[in-house]
Amino acid sequence: MDLTPPNIDPANLETPPAVAAVRRIADGFKAFQVLRAGLKSGLFDWLEQNGPAERPAIATALKLRGAHLAGFLQTLEDLGLIVRQGTLYGLVPGMREALLTDSPWYQGPVVEGLASPEGSWADFSRFMTEDRTAAPADLSMPVRQHPFLDEASALALRLAQLDGENSTTSRRLLCFDATAGLAAVALCLARPQWNATAIVPATAVEAARDLVAGLGLGGRCRVEAGTPLDFAVDGAFDRVVLFHALYAVRKDMAQALAAIAGHLAPGGTLCSAHWFCLESCETAPGGLRDLDRAVLLDQHPLCHVESFGGRFAAAGLGYEGREEFDGPYGHLKLHFATRRQERQATAASCAHNGCC
Repeated sequence: MDLTPPNIDPANLETPPAVAAVRRIADGFKAFQVLRAGLKSGLFDWLEQNGPAERPAIATALKLRGAHLAGFLQTLEDLGLIVRQGTLYGLVPGMREALLTDSPWYQGPVVEGLASPEGSWADFSRFMTEDRTAAPADLSMPVRQHPFLDEASALALRLAQLDGENSTTSRRLLCFDATAGLAAVALCLARPQWNATAIVPATAVEAARDLVAGLGLGGRCRVEAGTPLDFAVDGAFDRVVLFHALYAVRKDMAQALAAIAGHLAPGGTLCSAHWFCLESCETAPGGLRDLDRAVLLDQHPLCHVESFGGRFAAAGLGYEGREEFDGPYGHLKLHFATRRQERQATAASCAHNGCC
């Protein structure tokens, strides 16, 4: 069968650079699949226990195809996961924490999660269709594999620093936590005298309670279902933390912040930690991190960072400014506000004089 179209000379055909560019991108997918195969085959655990080893021994022990094993191992070496000395292969020592199944930092479940048909990355075209039902990523996972670990830890450390390095002050915290309880437990771990009530989406309550119990924080961290618009708590809190919790209530932001502010004790502080888009939702290099954020929470970042502080003033709080730090997914913006002491005193005075 002649597959050559008419009037085309195969000897003079040259693949255009555009095709080469696509192939380079596709190489990233291939490298991911090689990593996945290495994890699923048990190669890294076996090399840790039996290496350095030659290819025939690896093929026999793991039942891998000898005809293609050289290319497989060479690719893993190119990726910096294994090392070869002569004919012997071994595991790169610096990769043990991520690749060995008995390590608390083992990344196998993370890799499999990316390939899972239930996840958004396995079929990103489906994620981008308008008729798709919103579905945030499942965040019920061990702490060390949690995608928000770095952000939650940095936030907890910063709030502990603001209290003072040697502070022993007891704090009652209210945490609106869109990360299945991770921020709340990070806060409790940052200071043993802090106690938290975590408000999480109803679908995340079980995962959050499992996380709290697994870390032995059941006596210090209470988990309840709710949103910044609909939550039930008792009393006033020394600190309120909003961790990626406002995206879903952006249209009712004023109402949500007013309700939250009402649960701050006089002198209490509020910290909002969220992602923001650029002005007019413009884009900039680093779009893959934008998509990471989209897949994790399935929400658009907040808008108008330049005027966001005014929202706290409108809720009756004193705006104290903002900070930011670079996380795995870009800039996390921290905004701070305080419930003024005089606010309570003025209200009490009005009530006493019958003027309100």
